[in-house]
Amino acid sequence: HHVYYQAVPAGSPLPREARPESGGKLRVTFDRADGGLVIKEGSKLDGFYVADGSPEPVFHPAAAEIDGNSVLLSSIRVKHPVRVRYGWSDNPAVTLYNRAGFPASPFEL
Repeated sequence: HHVYYQAVPAGSPLPREARPESGGKLRVTFDRADGGLVIKEGSKLDGFYVADGSPEPVFHPAAAEIDGNSVLLSSIRVKHPVRVRYGWSDNPAVTLYNRAGFPASPFEL
């Protein structure tokens, strides 16, 4: 894409922002979703953790669902999530992809 200037996907989905929503949810919006986000075949959407805005946050596993170019997160242990981590471990389960087949890299927002 960058070298030959051809209309091919530029790469992995990149998190743009994490925005709190009503009902104790956190929406993570992605750039480079290239037709939407998908779950790796035969997997479930794993690897997301959320925390509140305290100075020393404690991250807890989050339930995740894809909504177009974003992922909605929630956790029964975090009432007002404002921070997110994805793939944040030594051997992460990377299950979030864009339709072009590129996996999302680990990140923290």
